[in-house]
Amino acid sequence: MVQNPGQQGGQITVNAEYLQRIKVFSEGNEIENCDFRAWLKNYAPDDIDDVVKALSQKYFALIDCKECGNCCRVLELEFTEPELRTIAKSMEQSIDEFKKRFVVEGLVKPCPALKGNLCSIYEGRPDVCRSYPHLEKPDFIFRLYGVLDNIAICPIAFNAFEELKAKVKWPKYRARRSRRMREIETKGDEA
Repeated sequence: MVQNPGQQGGQITVNAEYLQRIKVFSEGNEIENCDFRAWLKNYAPDDIDDVVKALSQKYFALIDCKECGNCCRVLELEFTEPELRTIAKSMEQSIDEFKKRFVVEGLVKPCPALKGNLCSIYEGRPDVCRSYPHLEKPDFIFRLYGVLDNIAICPIAFNAFEELKAKVKWPKYRARRSRRMREIETKGDEA
C-alpha cells in the first residue's frame, strides 16, 4: 500500500497527490504487474475470487469512493440508452441535448453527473459505475487486463492489488518489495 500522509484512524484520505502517486507507481511497475498477472493465471489459489472480494471490501471500508471521483473524471464510459436517459433526466436535459453535449463516439468522459468529487446521481448511478472497480465480480483471473488498467485510476483497486501480491505469496513479492514502492512511501512520509 502506498503510504498516505492523510491516513488517520484507519481511513485513507484520497487527494490529488495520492492519486498521482498511485498512477506513477502503477505505471512504473507495469512490467512487475504484468508478471504478476501471468503468474496468477497459472498459480492463483482456488479461492482467488473470495480473496479479492475480501480485499475489495477492506479497502472500500478504508476509502470513501464518493470523496474520490477519479474514475468519473478519467474513464471513458459507455452507458446503455436507459442509463443515458436517466442521467439526462437528472440533469434536466432532453436525451438529444445530453448526447450533443456529452457523448462523443458513444463514450462519455468525464461523467457529467460528477459535481466536484461527488456523483450527483449516486443512488441511481449506472451499473458500470455501481460495480467499479469490478473486483467483486466472479472470474477475477480472466479479467486481469481490466484490473491492470484500473489500478492506476482507483485507490481501492490499487491497494487491493498490491496486497493481493502478498496474500497469494507471489514469489517475487515475497523475495523483495519494490524499490519504487519504498521510494514512494518515503516521499509520502516527507510530505
